[in-house]
Amino acid sequence: MSSLFDKRIAPEIRLICGILMLVLTALIYMYQRAFLPSYFFTDETTIIDLMKYTDLSLAEQNSFVSTAVIFSFLGSAWSQVLLLVATCSVIYYISGKSLRLIDLAFAIILMLSFTLFNLKLSKEIIVILLNLLVCYVCTWRISNHSKTALVIAIYLLYAWQFRIYYVLIAAIMVVMHIVFSTRGKLRAVIVLGIIAACLLLPGDFWNQLQQARDIINMEREGLSDSKTIFSNVLTPNGIMTAFPNAGFAALRFYFAPIFSLRVQEIFLSFTLWLLTFLMFRRHNHKHPLFLLLVANFAIQTFFEPDLGSFFRHLTAYAFCVFGIDYLQPRREISRHPAAAPAPAHFYRET
Repeated sequence: MSSLFDKRIAPEIRLICGILMLVLTALIYMYQRAFLPSYFFTDETTIIDLMKYTDLSLAEQNSFVSTAVIFSFLGSAWSQVLLLVATCSVIYYISGKSLRLIDLAFAIILMLSFTLFNLKLSKEIIVILLNLLVCYVCTWRISNHSKTALVIAIYLLYAWQFRIYYVLIAAIMVVMHIVFSTRGKLRAVIVLGIIAACLLLPGDFWNQLQQARDIINMEREGLSDSKTIFSNVLTPNGIMTAFPNAGFAALRFYFAPIFSLRVQEIFLSFTLWLLTFLMFRRHNHKHPLFLLLVANFAIQTFFEPDLGSFFRHLTAYAFCVFGIDYLQPRREISRHPAAAPAPAHFYRET
């Protein structure tokens, strides 16, 4: 298995795979309405209706209205250009970053779902551009603290204009960065402080996080028998049920085939397991993009009402894993002393 990480991919192979992904993008973009179910276009229909029949300057502010304002400003043609540019930029980014065989394999797997979900007007187009910007910031030659601060600031700006719950993603990133930046007794004290802060938060805060899933599913008339929909395993009751319900959601995501053995569930779980494997195999837990991936997933476990919604949101940020540098733990370096760095460094890039 280690050879999958050690073996470098020739630039020509990455170029060919990138071209094939572009061809896949073109085919799905042209023919998606012929083979995709109508619910794949629900967000697009909502946004188009807002653009056609609503005075956006007077409409109540929410993520759909904010997205519709952008697409309305661009116009129909340029909006299509924007979503194609976003998709092609992701392909260019992951093709250039897929230096190892396992990375290239994941890039191909990810783009299969990415193109199915995101080649249409939706809120995720803005999120994709947001995360591309974050990936670009993480290439700057500045300190890790500065990168993390900039990523958090970008997410807070997005939360202000589009989705307020992104404040929670930013908050989780802050907490994780503080924990990973400390060690020993100080880290233990900080962790205890975080637990205490969670316990002090009002129960209504935790209930609102959990109830979002159940409220959405209650409004879905006629879909109660859908195999992808699931509700909280416990009735929301403050922090005591928040983490069990989130844990149950995580189990549904990672082990979806156990609850419904179909191709889509198998593909979702395989993609998620491979993403998790790639994240932790990089041994770079302090990287801002690692924090971003964990924080996004953590928030999804609280409110995602079905597997399809989870998978769609996952594709909008999963490509960030390619921006996390591979680092090698000291125990592996010790096996190759000739390649070992100075003692002051715990990791080295491979």
